[in-house]
Amino acid sequence: MIEKKAFEETKMMVLIRHLNKKEFKNLGLWVHSRIHNSSKKVIKLYEILKKYHKTGKALEAFTLMQNMNILPKGAKRKDISEKNEQDLRQIMSLLTIQIEDFLIWKKGKERTISNRRLLMDALLEKQLFKLVRITMNKTRKKLQSSTIRNVGYCIDTYKLAEVDYYIDVFLKSKDSNTSLKILIEALEQSCLSQLLNYYYVIANTKHIIKIDNSPFMEVVKNYIEHSGERQIFTVEIYYQLLKVLEDEQPKDYYALKTKLFESLEVFNVHEIRIFFNAMTNYCNRKFKNGEEEFMYEKFEVYKKGIEIKCWSAGVYFSEHQFIHIVKSALYLSELDWLDEFFRTHKDLLNPDVKEDVINYYHALTAFESKQYDTAQDNLRYISAKQDFAYYMESKVLLIKIYYDNNEKEYPIDSELENIRRYTSPTADKKMSETVRQQYSNFANFFKRIINRKKKLIYKEPLTETNLKDLQKDLTKLNPIIERKWLEEKITELIQELK
Repeated sequence: MIEKKAFEETKMMVLIRHLNKKEFKNLGLWVHSRIHNSSKKVIKLYEILKKYHKTGKALEAFTLMQNMNILPKGAKRKDISEKNEQDLRQIMSLLTIQIEDFLIWKKGKERTISNRRLLMDALLEKQLFKLVRITMNKTRKKLQSSTIRNVGYCIDTYKLAEVDYYIDVFLKSKDSNTSLKILIEALEQSCLSQLLNYYYVIANTKHIIKIDNSPFMEVVKNYIEHSGERQIFTVEIYYQLLKVLEDEQPKDYYALKTKLFESLEVFNVHEIRIFFNAMTNYCNRKFKNGEEEFMYEKFEVYKKGIEIKCWSAGVYFSEHQFIHIVKSALYLSELDWLDEFFRTHKDLLNPDVKEDVINYYHALTAFESKQYDTAQDNLRYISAKQDFAYYMESKVLLIKIYYDNNEKEYPIDSELENIRRYTSPTADKKMSETVRQQYSNFANFFKRIINRKKKLIYKEPLTETNLKDLQKDLTKLNPIIERKWLEEKITELIQELK
C-alpha cells in the first residue's frame, strides 16, 4: 500500500499543491481539451483532485483508488493488490505529464517575443516572407515599447535581427551585408550580457565560498574596457556591478548606484533584488572593515528596495533582509522609521519563521533601549535553528546583554568560547572565510576587553595607554562585527579608569 507520506511526495501531488486557484482551473481546461488529452481516466482523476484542491484537505491513495473505481465497492485496505497500485500510478503519471505540459505552455505564453520568433520561423519555412515582415514589424514595436532592458531584451533583439538577416539571404537582398553587421552586433551584446549576468554572480559568491574566476572572464573584461562607447546600457550596468564586486572601489559603487537608481524601470523586481543584494553585501563588507559611511549607503538601498517592494522571497518578505534592515535602522537610530517598518511588514513574513524573527526584533530593540532583562527573555523564545546566522547573531547579542547588564556571574567567557569553537577553521561548518573571521575576531578581541574589565574590578594594574593601544588595535582589525559597540566599551573603560 502506498503510504500517506510517500503519496504526498509523489510528483503529481507536489505539483498539484503548488498550483494556485487560477492555474488549477486552467489546468482543468487543458485536460478537458482533446488537443492535449484523450484519456477519460485523466479527466476523472483531475475532477476528483479538484474537490481536494479547493478545500485543502489531505488525500490518501486508498481513497483515490476507491473514487477512481480501481478497487471494487466494499474493498478494504488489505485487499489492495500490486496491480491496483500500478493502475493508480499509471493514471497519476499521465496526469503528471499533462501538468508539466501545461506549465511549459503557460511559461511559453509569458515569453511573447520568443513565441513570435517561433511563428516567424514557421512562416520562413513556408517562404511566406511578406507575413514574416508584418509579424516582425509588430514584434519589434512591442519589444521597443517596453522599458525593460535586461538580458532577455538583448536575447530578443538578437533573435529579431537574425530573422531580418534570414529574410535578406532568402530574397538575395543587397541589404544582407548590413543586416549581417546588425546581427553580429546584436549577438555580441546578447552574449556579453549573458556572460556578465553570471560573472557578477561569481564575483559576489567568492566572498561566501571559494570559487575560481572563469579564464574567459578576463578576456570579456579586457574587451569591454577597450571597446569605448560601443556597449549598450544592459552590458554597461552588468559590467559596472562586476567592477564593484571585483575591485571594491567606492567610486565604482557610487557610479553604479546613481545609474541604477535612475533606471529602475529597466529591470524587473527579481533582477533589482539581485542587484540590491550584491550592493548591500558590498556595503556590509566595507562597513565591517571600518568604513562607517557605508552603513548609511546600505540603509538607503534597503529603503529603496522597500519602496519598490523587491525584498519578497516568493510570496513572503525575506526574513534575512528583515533582520538586516532592523539592525541597520537601529545602528543609525532611525527609531520612528523602524517602528513604522515593523508595523507594516511583520505580517509579510513566512509563518514558519515569523515568531522567531519577531522575538529577535523585540530582543534587539529592547537591548537598544537598555531593557536587558526583556531582551534576554525574548531571546529565550527563539527556537533552535540549524542556520548558523541565527545561532551566531543570538550568541553575540546575548554576550552584549550580559556585559551591559553588569551580570555578577559572567557566563561571557563560556559564550565567547562557544563562538571561537564554532568559528574554528577545523569546525565542520559551512560558512565563508570572511564570516568566520568577523565572528572569530569579535570573540578574540572582546576577550581582551573582558580581561581589562576584570583588572578594573579587582584593582589590578591598568593604564590609560594600555586601553588606548587597544583602541588602535581595533581600528586595524578587519573584518569584525559590532565595531561601534566594542569602541564604546573601550571608551567606558577609559572613563572608569579616570
